[in-house]
Amino acid sequence: MSGRLYKYIAMSALIAATSCDEGRLYDKEVIVTGEGGNARVTATVTAADSWTEGYTLAVAGFEDGNEFALISKNIGTIDADGKCDVVLTGIPAEVSTVELCAIDRLRRRVATFASAPYAAGGDTVRITASETNLSMSAAIQQEIFNTTCTQCHGGSNYAAAGLHLTDGVSFAEMISVPSVKVNGKNRVEPGSSSQSVLFMILEGNTSAEWNYDHSVEVVRQEKLDLIRNWIDGGAKL
Repeated sequence: MSGRLYKYIAMSALIAATSCDEGRLYDKEVIVTGEGGNARVTATVTAADSWTEGYTLAVAGFEDGNEFALISKNIGTIDADGKCDVVLTGIPAEVSTVELCAIDRLRRRVATFASAPYAAGGDTVRITASETNLSMSAAIQQEIFNTTCTQCHGGSNYAAAGLHLTDGVSFAEMISVPSVKVNGKNRVEPGSSSQSVLFMILEGNTSAEWNYDHSVEVVRQEKLDLIRNWIDGGAKL
């Protein structure tokens, strides 16, 4: 065999080997196909910065009967006019509702501010929320006072202990206001849940000998944590 033929064979082998190496590299590429549905939330919001550490304001997808988000995305930047625009992609088929909400570290739903039903295979879910108060106090009013407390505290013609927990007046009657039931303590003492009668009666047995034991009312831990953290964070409105 001539020297030229040897050189030709060697060069061909080198090219073949290089081609095989490149082929293996391309085989390792991961191509994202973008499975799942989509949702878009546009909102004008206030008081988003009132939340304490451990909570996230997000757009999230929930399955029926499950308080833990299957998917979520932080609402991100809010502009000077209070506007935010969030696109959530890759929503699993199991999701039944998409919500503008607050979730805790475990992605457990704490409060819902706006929601829409979700069905896999449908069009993009769109939620528009205007003038939405995202504060911790608004979450407490909506998720606890309105659902649990107002029946006895101002929802009718009666307000036990002279305390109205209805929307628009509840916090003015609690924050730094002396309790009429526990001497020397305020209904809500900003910065100290342990010295706030509101939390004392919900979390412990302080009201056990009153006409009504309030510790049976708010039994879900995330709701108690919401009140505790709001007070310890300064009871901001």
